[in-house]
Amino acid sequence: MKIAHLITGSIFAGIEQHVYELAQSLNKKTSQIIICGSHIQKHLNKVDHETIELGSRYSPINILKLRKFVKQNDVDILHCHGSKSSTIGNLLRLFDSIKIVSTIHGHKRASNSVIKKSHAVIGVNKKLINGIENAVFIPNWFSPVHQGIPSSRSGPILAIGRLEKVKGFDLLIRSWINIDNPLEIIGSGQEEKSLNALIKSHGLEKKISIITDYSYTSIEEKYKSASGLIISSLREGGPRVVLEAINHDIPVLGTKVGILPQLISKEFLVEPNNQEKLQILIEEMLPLFPQMNMAALKDQIHENYSIESASQATLNIYESLLRADS
Repeated sequence: MKIAHLITGSIFAGIEQHVYELAQSLNKKTSQIIICGSHIQKHLNKVDHETIELGSRYSPINILKLRKFVKQNDVDILHCHGSKSSTIGNLLRLFDSIKIVSTIHGHKRASNSVIKKSHAVIGVNKKLINGIENAVFIPNWFSPVHQGIPSSRSGPILAIGRLEKVKGFDLLIRSWINIDNPLEIIGSGQEEKSLNALIKSHGLEKKISIITDYSYTSIEEKYKSASGLIISSLREGGPRVVLEAINHDIPVLGTKVGILPQLISKEFLVEPNNQEKLQILIEEMLPLFPQMNMAALKDQIHENYSIESASQATLNIYESLLRADS
């Protein structure tokens, strides 16, 4: 069995890390290769990968490139990750009999009519797959390379993610005006300039910093001393940073998005895209972080959110699709 994973992002972030770790885990049982752009390939040194530059999701040239690759490499299943790759993968079905699996990682997704053409659909949270009959819920996992060393909680509060509007970092910055704790926003993206301008306009340069030069190793170092994690997103598929923080005994608060309502007590959550309520939540709950016991939550994620269980569930889907043709 040979599986090709298709990713189209230009930044190595949550989805790309998800695919890389999944492919590494599945590589122990079946052949895996990742199809990606040139900006991503340098991060994939432990998994076979192929660079294919894909432009518009509706480009016939993309379909021809992809069809040529899957034919030459005897790919049995194309596993598409995200909206653009799922659209491209399902267009490939017009010209090829290859099996298509689509994973929905967030609310920015291909239309249901496109997704439903996939032979199987995976959602990283249950809301993402509502109304899709052939869909399976397989949650994200905490990083398998992170050792989970308990945080000393002596360092700054963290917020981690792409610097995009959907992450709500502008709301978080505005909510920090009465907070003395240092805040580090770790990520890169198109909103970097405007977020730095917002920090400056509110006179928060000494309290808030944006870190764009980072790796998953350096983030693990941050986890070892972080005093808390805040999720300010307007919508989310996961996010997996919540699981990673809990694995390091780091308290979490934020918006009711993704998997947060399944893990975090409702007293530590507010509705998304409400800056006033987010500010009140932060000001009320941040002082409780030093005393919070995360042991029960940590046990829960180790039981229900591991790479081992996710990769086995994914492998079961692959095998079921191929058995149907045998």
